[in-house]
Amino acid sequence: MMQPSEQIGLLFLLDQLRPKVAIEIGTRFGGSLQILARYCEKVYSLDIDPDVPRRLEGKYPNVEYLIGPSHETLPPLIERLQNEGAELAFALVDGDHSSAGVKSDIDNLLEFIPTVPLYIVMHDSFNPGCRDGLRKSNWAANPYVHAVELDFIAGLINPAPTFRHQLWGGLALGILLPQKRNGRFEITSKGEETYSVAKKMYQVRFALHKGKRIVKRLLGRK
Repeated sequence: MMQPSEQIGLLFLLDQLRPKVAIEIGTRFGGSLQILARYCEKVYSLDIDPDVPRRLEGKYPNVEYLIGPSHETLPPLIERLQNEGAELAFALVDGDHSSAGVKSDIDNLLEFIPTVPLYIVMHDSFNPGCRDGLRKSNWAANPYVHAVELDFIAGLINPAPTFRHQLWGGLALGILLPQKRNGRFEITSKGEETYSVAKKMYQVRFALHKGKRIVKRLLGRK
């Protein structure tokens, strides 16, 4: 479901980082996992769909599948990796797209104290629910967080019939380092003005569409 610019951005980061350990939250059909498995030594795939391991069986020998809600599977994984001193260097958050779901995934990842630079990439940062969850996450409380950019790669107004005029896509990027940060911290968003205008347009279109449906229903009753 990633647009070409997002795919290129993901490929570039992985090619530069070559992570020893990575986490993917939300695997589905393995579109992103095939890339992670190629560039990472070990990948932990988290998904609620119990068919994911069967669907991808034998394709990626360096992938371990953890099935269940991420708020249940991620905390013990983070604790395990911390105890092992694992060099977790990359995480892709693309699971529950609700505000609460995104916040939960990020906050659980932020429990990890990095042993090497850790890059957290979050898909659909242009979606209002996801963006709200990203902003509400406890980034500032973690002293190892050095940067968070919501529009590392900008999202778009989706043209597909199923999601027409909705705000989707975009990659946010958080960077954690083994050294604690100095000075002030803030979440940046280079595309905030574009996002605000697009969101207002979507709200207007949604209201008009809803109004038309109500009118048609009322006329039909007559």
